[in-house]
Amino acid sequence: MIKKILVVLIGLMLFTVTVCTIKVTTDENTAVTYVKAQGYKITAQKGEVLKYTLEKSKLYGAIDTIYFQEVWGVQMVEPEMYLSKEITVYGFTVKNHPLEKIYKESKGANVFIMLSGGKAIGGYSSPNTDELIIGGAYSLDGKTLEEVTGLSYQQWCENWKRKYAN
Repeated sequence: MIKKILVVLIGLMLFTVTVCTIKVTTDENTAVTYVKAQGYKITAQKGEVLKYTLEKSKLYGAIDTIYFQEVWGVQMVEPEMYLSKEITVYGFTVKNHPLEKIYKESKGANVFIMLSGGKAIGGYSSPNTDELIIGGAYSLDGKTLEEVTGLSYQQWCENWKRKYAN
């Protein structure tokens, strides 16, 4: 009787581990496919680098909202579409990225793919360099916030504040 219970418990544990592994692998594979579809050559995978539920309070206010403002500011989708949804971010180092032309000393670029509900919803990039880089996130294809939005940084800040300050 104890052997049967032990076999069932081990079976359940293996099943649970397998199911969890399939989910992570599927999401990461989705991110890999998305990166490759952009034309980038992956040189390193960083795995899951961040997971959060997007709330309006993350988009404006305290100092810790700056990261979310910078990242969501360069997306082609509006953050409102993903409020109260879980966002998972996977990181990669890539070659053939536009930031390599700007940052000649870089070792490729870092790209971060955002997933929600198992689907890639966008991403952002940064140079992969040892130098100190000041400024916000770049879009997935290496554009600045001003290039993505067509607004000056000040105009964008005013619009962002109107939308998310309350």
